[in-house]
Amino acid sequence: MADEQDDTQDGGGRNCSRLDGAQDQGPTNLALARTSTEPGGVGLVDHPVRLPGPEEVEFQVALCGLCGSDVVVYDADPHFAWVPPRTVLGHESVGTVGRVGLLVPEEIVPGMRVVPVSKVRCGRCSECAAGRVEQCRRPATLGLGRHGTACGRTIVPWHCLVPVPDGLPDTTAVLVEPTSVACRAVAEVAQVQAGERVAVSTTRAIGLLAALIAKARGAEVTMVGRPDPEQEARRELAVRLGLRSTTAPDPGRFDTWVEASGSGKQLTTAMASLRSGGKLVLVAMYASGTAQPVSARARKDISILTSYSSVRSDFEQAIGFLLTMPRVGEQLITLFPMDRAVEALRLTSQPHSTVGGKPLIKAVLDPRHVTI
Repeated sequence: MADEQDDTQDGGGRNCSRLDGAQDQGPTNLALARTSTEPGGVGLVDHPVRLPGPEEVEFQVALCGLCGSDVVVYDADPHFAWVPPRTVLGHESVGTVGRVGLLVPEEIVPGMRVVPVSKVRCGRCSECAAGRVEQCRRPATLGLGRHGTACGRTIVPWHCLVPVPDGLPDTTAVLVEPTSVACRAVAEVAQVQAGERVAVSTTRAIGLLAALIAKARGAEVTMVGRPDPEQEARRELAVRLGLRSTTAPDPGRFDTWVEASGSGKQLTTAMASLRSGGKLVLVAMYASGTAQPVSARARKDISILTSYSSVRSDFEQAIGFLLTMPRVGEQLITLFPMDRAVEALRLTSQPHSTVGGKPLIKAVLDPRHVTI
């Protein structure tokens, strides 16, 4: 994988006794990584960390959430067969700056709390050279195109780091990346306005966060779930967050539908529930072969919009939004010690998992906590 060399090439570091890019001989760095291209081919490995290059930093991970991109690797979806074994997963993280490279700006200092932007620019293409970094021709996503953050320490370019204010605890800051995806879907792609009737179908964090963002923009928001034994617990969570919910939406009721569940059945429900001329925004990652009701789109003149990622400005907007509800992470995340990372990913891959009788909304790994 061409982009993988960005995370393995030699390079020097500031305040380091060695400048030859040698491997760090520190303690074991336990990481959740792909181990094979077969279903369930993930495991815990030791991930040696080299010294940071001139424009890189050592990122010391405090918490790392698991999401759909990790699940498609776990499930061995054929569209992601290009992700090679030994690739460290994860990109939803918060942590601190460790060692820094020689050319890293002075404002990036050890101990600074940061979240990394998940899509990393290459820094070498014509777009990057012209300063149009958001249009990078060869971006790499953490946890897919280069080593991710489901580990204790890793190396990332300094330019992908976004500072985290003191008022945002780690348990909520770990949600900045999924919140950035939700912000982009709701504000930039769907352009939700006050008074709109918005439905959000979801089983996990991005949908709930999208619903909260739409509500904050003045929309009338309804969470749509599938009828199952765990639905009542999810409905109660929605109520605690100030959201209404249903399992049977009225046909033709909604102006906008944000589909964050990854379910083909929910796509069909969305088509039936949107008014003529409505907007369907796809945020989830869908397994290969998921059926999509194209004929309904033609009959009702539905606009289908996709919103699968986010950029730095979305991360900054997400931090601003989360500062308005800094304790929301306590309601959405379930912490797992690092040695239970494979179990956490297995549960994440199941759409209606529960832990301790509560629905699993966002599994989050704590690399600093190992029980074995």
